[in-house]
Parts: sequence; C-alpha cells; structure tokens
Amino acid sequence: MALTKFDKQVEETAESLMFGIGRCLAGRPMDGVKRTDATFWRSGTRVLPKIEGRVSRSSYRAGWKRLTFRISTLAAIGAGGYQAGWVHQDATVATAQEIWADPDPAITALEQTGIAAASTAAVGTAAYLALTRKRRS
Repeated sequence: MALTKFDKQVEETAESLMFGIGRCLAGRPMDGVKRTDATFWRSGTRVLPKIEGRVSRSSYRAGWKRLTFRISTLAAIGAGGYQAGWVHQDATVATAQEIWADPDPAITALEQTGIAAASTAAVGTAAYLALTRKRRS
C-alpha cells in the first residue's frame, strides 16, 4: 500500500524526533554537525577541518557535560511547571486572573525589569570587549 503525503510527513517527523532525542541523550550537537574533536568522555581541543565560522563554547565540552546540562535544564523546567500547574494551581489561576483584570502593575514591573536587563547587558558587553581586546586583535 502506498504512503500518502500525510503518512510520509508523520514518518519524517517521528524520525526527526527520535534522532533529536538520541542526540540529546548522547550529548551530541543537536543539529548533527560535529564541529570539534570532542567525544562523550573527553573535551575538544580543536576545530575540525571544513568547518567555517565561529564554533560555540559548548561544542568543546565533553558529551557527558552537555548531557548533564540538558537533563538539568529539562528537570528544572519540568519541576517549575509541576509546581505552578499542579501543586499551586489555585494560586496560579488567581494570579493570572488578577493580571488579566488589571495589567498595569505587571506592565510596569516588566518595563523596569527590561531596563535593568538592558543596562546589565550593555555593561557586561562593554566589560567583555574591554577585557578581550588583546585576544581579538
């Protein structure tokens, strides 16, 4: 029996999902392109030939370190979602209803937080550029 277009899309999506899960659990780059000589147990020291452009710092980390970071991040997000959506469900709904009824305090808080984040990013970028000027030139 021939596969329909929808069936092919479902197969491709399932295959991509499985490859993504496998790469995540193996500590490999999520896009599948190996950029450094890092393995699962050993950190990388050089960029592989035929790789153009910048290579991120996480590409030099050993696979087990990448895996630890990914699992920790997923666990933290899952725990936060569980706390907000299940354990403290009434408080979460009440807060959302308050914000929906009167959004001005929330908007004011977001404005102030945005200004603080932009200022911190500007100062951090200036410090980084000043401290790494010799290395870049």
